[in-house]
Amino acid sequence: MIRAFDLSLYFGERVLLDSITFSINHGEKVALTGRNGSGKSTLFKILTKQLLPSKGQIEIPKNYTLGLLKQELPEDKDLSVRDDVKLSLEEIASLQNEEQEIIAKFDTVNHESKEFLDILERQAFIHDRLVYLQVDKIDGEIERILTGLGFSAKDFDRKTSEFSGGWRMRIELAKLLLSKPDVILLDEPNNHLDIVSIQWLEKYLRNYEGTVILITHDLQFMDGIAKRIIEIDRGRLMDYVGNYTSFKTYRAERIEVETNEFKSQQKLIQHKEMLIDKFRAKATKANFAKSLQKELDRMDVKEIPDVDKSTIRLRFQPSRPSGRKVLEAKNLTKRYGDLLVLDEVEAYVERGMKIALVGANGNGKSTFVKLVCNEITPEGGMIELGHEVKIAYFAQEHQTILDPYKTIQETVEDASLPEMRPQVRKILGGLGLQGDDIDKKIIVLSGGEKSRVRLAMLLVQEHNLLILDEPTHHLDMSSKDSLKEAIKNYNGTVLIVSHDREFLRDLAEKTYSFENKKIKIFEGDIDYYLSKKAAEESTANIAFKQNTAESKKTAILENTEDKKKYQKNLLNVEKEISRLDNKIKEIEIQMGDPEFYNSANSQNILKEYEKIKSEHSIQLAKWEEVYLLANA
Repeated sequence: MIRAFDLSLYFGERVLLDSITFSINHGEKVALTGRNGSGKSTLFKILTKQLLPSKGQIEIPKNYTLGLLKQELPEDKDLSVRDDVKLSLEEIASLQNEEQEIIAKFDTVNHESKEFLDILERQAFIHDRLVYLQVDKIDGEIERILTGLGFSAKDFDRKTSEFSGGWRMRIELAKLLLSKPDVILLDEPNNHLDIVSIQWLEKYLRNYEGTVILITHDLQFMDGIAKRIIEIDRGRLMDYVGNYTSFKTYRAERIEVETNEFKSQQKLIQHKEMLIDKFRAKATKANFAKSLQKELDRMDVKEIPDVDKSTIRLRFQPSRPSGRKVLEAKNLTKRYGDLLVLDEVEAYVERGMKIALVGANGNGKSTFVKLVCNEITPEGGMIELGHEVKIAYFAQEHQTILDPYKTIQETVEDASLPEMRPQVRKILGGLGLQGDDIDKKIIVLSGGEKSRVRLAMLLVQEHNLLILDEPTHHLDMSSKDSLKEAIKNYNGTVLIVSHDREFLRDLAEKTYSFENKKIKIFEGDIDYYLSKKAAEESTANIAFKQNTAESKKTAILENTEDKKKYQKNLLNVEKEISRLDNKIKEIEIQMGDPEFYNSANSQNILKEYEKIKSEHSIQLAKWEEVYLLANA
């Protein structure tokens, strides 16, 4: 269990965390929510001791391990993906070394001492931990997790340096999952994942035996994992048992109550202040005025709730419509060196369509939109834009678009239509950039803040083809809701690259799936696409199992001698397991005798005991293999 007592954090006069107390039990799945800048990532830093609180304390049990997905990539070691992941499993190597040291200590420690009992207890912990980490099956576990995160078998032996930053972050996520910490801390883990990998990770975390504490703005991902919501709001915590969808209803009701209480108190304060001003100058009423003032001074003044700025409606500006044909791709081919990304792709987009572009990272989604925007040129084929098409493009990289030495307000006003300039402050506020923030220069902004500025620029410009490449990264829930509503009400054409299932739901009427260097068109939204893909996968699995079963049956019929050999091996392995079981029982009976530890030979017997248990685990794994072959 993790416990926090009276935890506070101050940055100058700003109170980020205000005397918060909470506890998280082992195995809980918790989502940490709140507006951007509320202190979610900061709390992660306190939990992992990267940051000390201003006051209060965190209690974490001894031997409790916390794993955090770091946002910075480590230095490249010129290793293959498989070797890099395996080398990172420091805990396994450390535990195995410590186990050897403990066994060596048996000969030197008094068997009746507390120290001896302590090292026996530690040895039992190490043994259980190594079993939990599946040390004898680690290669298979590495492959299972890498495959789940989108790597193919041929990727396992490629150098990590050959992969993009996003794929290398997946390698770091694989290392974290394989280390199996007691607590997994994840801050926006799905920013680097495609839809298929997000679904796999969701299932993995839901079934994870340890604790998961999650920060994400992907509603469906959060609902699929978290059964408890902790919101940071104005430095305080709101703790709710349930998923985020039900929490939103509860939160709205609570905000309504708090708002009414705030308004009531403000009316009372105004009334008292009016009476104080009225009677302060009158000698006969001066004492009464002073009494009222003392009441005001003692009053615990309520704060107005931090209501979501989603009440501010975002709206893309209407433009003169394009022709019926917005764009057409003909035999479109694109390579990066020897890597073929798109191979004679065909696509036709009509006016008013809203299309989701999905598929595994590296399959050509961003390449396609860059070709549409004429940022890169194809090796073959062409893209033809329709009559009077005006493109607005939200790219993942903003370095070449934003002037680093302009302020946020200057940047958006310079990009704005004249009639939209009076609305710039309101639009920025709707995207979480308000107050003194708008006077910050671009050069000091975080990646998330730059994304919001770029999005604001699109809201004040005129266009009829909107291309959005991962627009929801770094947006909180309310900003995402506002953006989704703006896209729904947009009368132009939209192409959206996104892995956020909830954001895409009921938004795009067509889905372009980028797979095998082609575009496969699905005539429906993201749910339709996922259901079709699930049906395809189910059909493929059935066919695979049928083919596998037929192959096994044929092989058995063709070579019955092999089956006899496997069955004979199975009997031999079962006999060996039975022999080892008996040896283990014999030694455990001896260990139950208090006089055992006083005998001269006890240390040799204990060493033999550990060796037999290890051999027993190996034989059990071998039995599983031989059993499958013998009963195929």
